[in-house]
Amino acid sequence: MKLVAIYNVWDGVELLRGSMECLKDHVDFFIIVHQDVSNFGEKYDPLPEINLEGVNYFLIKYTPERLGGANNERAKRNLGIEAAKTYGFTHFILMDTDEYYQDFGKAKELYIQSGASGSVCKLFTYFKEPTLRFETEDGYYVPFIHQLKPNTEAGRKEYPFYVDPTRRINEVNVAELPAHMHHFSWVRKDIERKARNSSAKANLERGTMLQDYHNPEVKEGFYVRDYDKKLIRVPNQFNILL
Repeated sequence: MKLVAIYNVWDGVELLRGSMECLKDHVDFFIIVHQDVSNFGEKYDPLPEINLEGVNYFLIKYTPERLGGANNERAKRNLGIEAAKTYGFTHFILMDTDEYYQDFGKAKELYIQSGASGSVCKLFTYFKEPTLRFETEDGYYVPFIHQLKPNTEAGRKEYPFYVDPTRRINEVNVAELPAHMHHFSWVRKDIERKARNSSAKANLERGTMLQDYHNPEVKEGFYVRDYDKKLIRVPNQFNILL
């Protein structure tokens, strides 16, 4: 297995190095697909803030062809996949900067033991602080390691599990692993920048997530309305400092 982690990078770069630390002993390379303007036209270049010391990596710049979330996210992920094919990798995992694994090596072994071509796992989402987590798993999956084939593509319509549409791989032999991804989706230095440029921008504008985020009463037991879940206090197991 020659495994590459393909990172989609723009917002949340302050979390990237910590995420890479979870993987670096178990992947052969990192592909960093970055951009200096958001999918909605906001200028910001994360590249000067990226710490790539001590890891093997390729940098690829992506420039959105038109404004909008999902189409650009799909194109950006496929740019990384095509690069992985060019460089001769046999397996890949699509990653965002805010995704962490407690024991990536163990999850990788579970994938190998499954004998499947692809894999998914459940996830927990964190809110405002790295020690505040929603009490139960999210109601969807995140793709884990997949075999890289000549026709591999992201963003296809059919996939055996409910995942982010831009991450649906054209693969049917997919195993669910007893592992979790820890998603620091709502942990940011600048949450407003994330909200302004999210693919779910319209939903955020209609919803109450930002109101709840800025509520000074946010703590263990706080009920986040759009998630319909309470928060619990957990250890800062990844030592995230913002």
